Amino acid sequence: MEIRKWAISGGLTFVILLIGMVVYRLLANQKEPLNTLQDPQEQLRTVEVQQYQPTAAQHQIPIDGRLTAYEQVNFFANVSGILLPSSKVLKEGTFVRKGELLFDIDQRKWVFNLNAQRSQLLNRITLMMPDLKLDYPAAYPKWLAYLEQFEVDQPVQALPALEDEQVKFFIASKNIQQQYYAIKNLEASLGDFKIHAPFSGSITSAMVFPGTMVNPGQHLGAMINTSRFELKGSINEVDLPYIKVGRSVRLSADQLDMKWNGTVQRISSQIDPNTQNIPIFVSVTGKHLKEGMFLSGGIEGAPLEEVVTLPTTIITNQNFVYLLQDSTLALYELSIVKRNSDFVYANNIKPDQWVVCSPPAGLFEGQQVIPQKKTVK
Repeated sequence: MEIRKWAISGGLTFVILLIGMVVYRLLANQKEPLNTLQDPQEQLRTVEVQQYQPTAAQHQIPIDGRLTAYEQVNFFANVSGILLPSSKVLKEGTFVRKGELLFDIDQRKWVFNLNAQRSQLLNRITLMMPDLKLDYPAAYPKWLAYLEQFEVDQPVQALPALEDEQVKFFIASKNIQQQYYAIKNLEASLGDFKIHAPFSGSITSAMVFPGTMVNPGQHLGAMINTSRFELKGSINEVDLPYIKVGRSVRLSADQLDMKWNGTVQRISSQIDPNTQNIPIFVSVTGKHLKEGMFLSGGIEGAPLEEVVTLPTTIITNQNFVYLLQDSTLALYELSIVKRNSDFVYANNIKPDQWVVCSPPAGLFEGQQVIPQKKTVK
């Protein structure tokens, strides 16, 4: 048994030695040794570098918000009566033009009462004419001419001027002026029976329909102007110096492949305590705009003078970039004037500095690199 073990061990040892001799001869017969070390030059990373020329830069200040109609009105009844049919059935979404009759309240009783008041005034003036002619003959012709043009079914004209004190007292004793102003009040209220559209737009609510009895103070409906909207957004306090009323705004909706132009209309003088931002209002016009639509975009800010525009993709540690110095990388802290989601605007980059514009992942200060120079901007 022991002899067998020794025989197997000896055989394995011989096979291992034989394989080692074969491998040695193969390696010895190679003309060139295997190059297991990589060229040190090939281990250096290639990075793109670029010089930037400071200049005035345009920038966008982000804004978003929902649209509200710039003009919107609620209609309430000032008089009572039966609502009559108009030329158009008012429903939510109905488009009406400026001046179109919306609500027509039956005014016949009011007109009859108004004409009765006019008739009473005519009677009062007629009854005082003999005394006026006898006691104040100089004033008689003016009042006679007033009577001759008086029409019960027409608005009353202004009373003749009372230049003489005695005539003034005489007219006052007859309650002529009191009756006159009572009639003018009724005539002014006559316009409340017909309500016309103050502008072209869309009905947002209709609370009453023909045949309904309406009373003073009752809500009749509402409408909005669909040709002009206002977007309420907010901006950070640091952006305020770059915005003023009249600045243009470019807006879009995520759901629609459309864009609209707007204008900064108003800037609030107070800071919102909840967001610590400043409310700003943008006037927007155009087709396909709707009340409540959410839009986003940018305000054209005032130009930034003597800055370079750097993409945020080359920024590391928020405020640093890599500069190339004799094929070696060095961290450089930026003096950032303004930043947004895509770019930062710095004012301390000199035209002769080479800025690494490759992604900074994997780079470190002092690293040796192979620079690939790009066109100067």
